[in-house]
Amino acid sequence: MTRWAKAWRQARCAILPPIVCAGVALLAGNAAAQNSLAPRQASYEDSAGSTRGKTVADIPIWKRITLGTQRRVNAMRDALDASKVHVGDSADEILGRPAFPFSKAKMELDLVVLTPADLGFDGSTPIADIYRRAEHLGLELCPAETGPQLRLDYVNQPVGEFLHIAMLPIATYDGDPVDLTVGNGGAGLVLLGGVGRSDLKLHSSVKFVFVRPARIAQPNSASDLEIP
Repeated sequence: MTRWAKAWRQARCAILPPIVCAGVALLAGNAAAQNSLAPRQASYEDSAGSTRGKTVADIPIWKRITLGTQRRVNAMRDALDASKVHVGDSADEILGRPAFPFSKAKMELDLVVLTPADLGFDGSTPIADIYRRAEHLGLELCPAETGPQLRLDYVNQPVGEFLHIAMLPIATYDGDPVDLTVGNGGAGLVLLGGVGRSDLKLHSSVKFVFVRPARIAQPNSASDLEIP
């Protein structure tokens, strides 16, 4: 599969409070290519993590959101602005990209929050491996709209918490793959864009948001993480 060749454009932190910039920095790391993805099984028992031997039914729902409440990018941007959410430059750019879908009908999603450590990883791990193991467990990647909708709904987010949305990245106009993070850096609620490469390594303490499917069916494929 084709690997992204372009380096990710660094986020412009000058307009953000220092504590937010620190949160962004936690999400960045040196990339190492590990891009093969395996089919999902009903349960994942190969790790020593807390999910050993469990299925998706064993993972409690963290939060339920409804997609389709803002059906166009301008409506979503107005809603975020009205809620006094700071939207980073790259996040705002991908919201307006044709590849960023907005639901035309309302759809409920059950979300869970897991760290790579919960999935049995130590140290830093490529995003592709994290997604692969979550899918083995029975979880799904989030639709892109999950990021801004969760930002609107999660108004009581603790200071210092940053949640990485597990999603297929959206390319900017320059072709850089970007995913989303919902955070509270202490100076207000933020929706940030970050590195979307599948070979990017993140620490085992980073919190990821996944979809817990209402039915145990065929997964959303993470094989599309490699975008040509």
